[in-house]
Amino acid sequence: MRAGSERLTVEPPSGLFQRRWRELANGGSGLRPVKVAIVASFTVDTLLPYLGALMAQRGLLAQLTVAPFGQIYQSLLDPGSELRTAGADVTIVLPRLEELCARPLADLALLDPERVGQARAEVRAEIDRLIGALESFEAQTTGTILVGTLPAPPTSPLGVLDASHPASLVQLGRECNVALWTSVQKRRRLRLFDVDQVIAHLGADKAWDPRMAAIAGCPLSTLALRHIADRLTRTIAALLLPPAKVIVLDLDNTLWGGIVGEDGPSGIAIGPTGLGSAFAAFQDALLALRAQGVLLAIASKNNEADAFEVFDNHPGMRIRRAHLAAHRISWRSKTESLRELAAELSLGIDSFVFIDDSPTECAEVRSVLPEVTVVQLPADAARYVDALRAVPQLDRMTLTDEDRMRAAAYAAETARTAARAAAEGDPDALRAHLRALELVIDVRRVAEADVPRAAQLTQKTNQFNLTTIRRSEADLEAMRRDPAWRLYALDVTDRFGDYGTTGLVFAHQTDAATWDLETVLLSCRVLGRGVESALLRVVTADLTRAGAHRLTARLIPTKKNAPVRDFLPRHGFIPASEPASRSAGEGEAFVKEPLPGAPLDDGHITARLDGRAS
Repeated sequence: MRAGSERLTVEPPSGLFQRRWRELANGGSGLRPVKVAIVASFTVDTLLPYLGALMAQRGLLAQLTVAPFGQIYQSLLDPGSELRTAGADVTIVLPRLEELCARPLADLALLDPERVGQARAEVRAEIDRLIGALESFEAQTTGTILVGTLPAPPTSPLGVLDASHPASLVQLGRECNVALWTSVQKRRRLRLFDVDQVIAHLGADKAWDPRMAAIAGCPLSTLALRHIADRLTRTIAALLLPPAKVIVLDLDNTLWGGIVGEDGPSGIAIGPTGLGSAFAAFQDALLALRAQGVLLAIASKNNEADAFEVFDNHPGMRIRRAHLAAHRISWRSKTESLRELAAELSLGIDSFVFIDDSPTECAEVRSVLPEVTVVQLPADAARYVDALRAVPQLDRMTLTDEDRMRAAAYAAETARTAARAAAEGDPDALRAHLRALELVIDVRRVAEADVPRAAQLTQKTNQFNLTTIRRSEADLEAMRRDPAWRLYALDVTDRFGDYGTTGLVFAHQTDAATWDLETVLLSCRVLGRGVESALLRVVTADLTRAGAHRLTARLIPTKKNAPVRDFLPRHGFIPASEPASRSAGEGEAFVKEPLPGAPLDDGHITARLDGRAS
């Protein structure tokens, strides 16, 4: 979004969307292009300005392909269709029962006992046909497919009888959505997009527009289209952009009601009843996000002893001290506390969400740290959960084992940090510390099951990342199928625990003797232990067996990747006199030959390739 331009919301007026969409049609400078293809059983032309303008606010330039309406099957199955040839990063499929199954639905309304069962069976068979077409499309393409759930009809011919009659149209739609949901669980690149939930949230009276259905072939109201565009934008952004990593919370009137320093631990509102239940619900929602891999931290102007008395002993608290990845409880400014938390957690401050009830504190953070997502809580604590769930930076469309393990991993890292601190300043003690960690790295070729985590790492790893090239799951799936690529994933463990999949190398063969290391990245959690050296040694050995005599690579400096800038020279790469790597023209080119080069300082690490010692 351009500086100074008005931020778009799902509320009127429509003119802003139209103007922004026209501006984008002339080129979205600085935005990340995303190919989006849409097919629906109704016309969606009026959806496009809303979707395009809202995506631009998330830094994404929608390059849209729209298939003819009512041609879902032809578009999914015909190899020459616009949908199949679009090469879309995201394909959106929006069906409605009313268009897919018009004939059997009309039979249901007649209530002929002999036809009700047959009509229901015909509808279910049509949904099975749709599922088959979607699975076929997934097999022949590489992008993510978002399938809209079937919205409940605006009215039922049975009226109040619909809830309990065998000819219930509403219940039939629910059964069909369960069939879609069951199918999606078995497919990695098929995802559901809950149109039905969006419409239920708005209410049928606001969501449906019979006049527009008659004159334009689109049964949805302008307001419903905006809300659908907003939810689609959040979904697509969650597929392509890294989610926030840390929620930093105030305490008084944020995690609990009242001021603990004035009211005392027994006087604050937190618990199962009354006002305290609103704060308890908010804490439960925060713990649900923690279970998805979001770290919880505290930045509060308070007395630490008072605050931890509540965390440790108050019976109404859901969040306990052990749930916190870090804290700053003092009388310093919130911006200073946020900077210190970012340094302690080794995370970019742009991955932080700051939540506070104070307009003054929120304004300070917005002004001084514009990279931080700031959430000012509403006056009514009963609306806190809604405010939290409205933060798009907390959306995620993929949940990996590493996400679920993240909070525990940071607790283990605290123990590692304490052990390392005891050895700092003494080289012999530091070497002994590294040996005592009992580090083991396992390198393997990226498999289909690794693709979501690998895509996630390319999206969110900034510090130790040679090129910061971002990859979607579709990109990685295409690269996996290309024999000119070798994609490696790295798992790391030590005596304190499992770091999970924390590193990637993507190597591309440019000629018979040369492989280009297009991507080398590591999570900051494993830096400073020699893991990068062991990873390079294992990958180099594997590529040498594949005929490599030369490795090329490129460093593209960014504001954040200073930790990786000495990686190539430190491991025997020298500046290339001619652009040698695949991404010629960007950054600095390096080459290493002959292979494997001088021994690396990683003798304290046990390294394995595909489970075998390397």
